[in-house]
Amino acid sequence: SGRCGSQYLAKLIGTTLKTKSFHEPAPDMSGVYLHMINAFPYHRTFRQRSIKVQAISSFLRQNPSSHTYCETNHMFIKTFFDVVLNAYHNVEVIILRRELPLVLKSFLDLGYFGPNEKSWKRWMSSPNAVTAAISCIDSVDHLDQVDLCIAYLIDIEARSLRFRRTYPHIKVHEVRIEALNDYAEVFRFLTRLGLSPTRRTIKTIGSRTNLRLEAKKRYSSSAKVEYCRKRIHEYIGKASALGIELPSTLPLIPFEKKPEANLDAPF
Repeated sequence: SGRCGSQYLAKLIGTTLKTKSFHEPAPDMSGVYLHMINAFPYHRTFRQRSIKVQAISSFLRQNPSSHTYCETNHMFIKTFFDVVLNAYHNVEVIILRRELPLVLKSFLDLGYFGPNEKSWKRWMSSPNAVTAAISCIDSVDHLDQVDLCIAYLIDIEARSLRFRRTYPHIKVHEVRIEALNDYAEVFRFLTRLGLSPTRRTIKTIGSRTNLRLEAKKRYSSSAKVEYCRKRIHEYIGKASALGIELPSTLPLIPFEKKPEANLDAPF
């Protein structure tokens, strides 16, 4: 959804053997491509959005076939999943989640969906986009900044579930960003991906990335996590009253760490 730690994930995966990992590489598929999926069904803009495949193919031609290409990008589920899966048959997808009230607070701290911050319009799809995966509780004009953020975040989760239904043959790995601050959890995750950690992996685990501190000073919100939690539950109540069935996978509660395992370093 954004603000879930995808830049850290790219950095972490980039430390594994024979892996090239990038965070939102060009073309990042925001801006005009976001407008396309807001305004038109996917099939109408498939050709234009295929520019992403051209960029990836160019990279693949210049690198050994034994290497893994990784890209972390919240635009994937919005603007280019379909063109990538049409072009390649050995794709695996990571769904990265973070506790939703914390994501909402980060959105508000950065001014997303607010009147004084404009860059989010290049990156965040409308809750009422033509391609949205779930109904919004009202039109955009009738929602405040908080409900707009919540509606967007819920739609992203609904898009991920729609993706799984549409592409049941694609291997999908679900992970909470909170889990990736612990060596044992990281090792489990990389093993599932078939990637081999290195000594650089150990040094990277837990490093803080993309904090956006300066931006948060400009748009700092007084919203507390408990307020965000309250507003999310209020939105859920409104949606339920309207008969909107929300995803059961929303990460509403804090992450619970798994018991430690006896794992030996693989290097």
